Amino acid sequence: MEKLKFENFTWLQNPEVFQVDAEIAPVYTVALDGSISYKGLGPLCRVIRGKGVFQGSEAVKYFNALSVYMAAKLFGKLIHPIWGTFQVYLVELKMQQCSREDYIEYSFAFREADSSGMIPMLPEQKS
Repeated sequence: MEKLKFENFTWLQNPEVFQVDAEIAPVYTVALDGSISYKGLGPLCRVIRGKGVFQGSEAVKYFNALSVYMAAKLFGKLIHPIWGTFQVYLVELKMQQCSREDYIEYSFAFREADSSGMIPMLPEQKS
């Protein structure tokens, strides 16, 4: 199977978890008299999450490379071999506590953006 890619970064081993959360929230307007009207649907908001392990002598190198992409606030293509291409920003990267130099458990989140690089606002989260 082909590997997951983000711009020039290619995973040596695809993440064990790859999840796409998509949501569209309704939009309402409130008139001066307090009446509420349905305006339509807001933009599609997708968050792409994953979890995996970098192993071997270059585990730290691979984790740090993703950290650099995040710090650079790079807008780019995330290409999944089955689910296709997303235009995204890397917005979350975590290293798990049990990680060590040659074994790094990580998780990530990408936020999809439109062609201009604007990220739609996520709908309010339900408790």
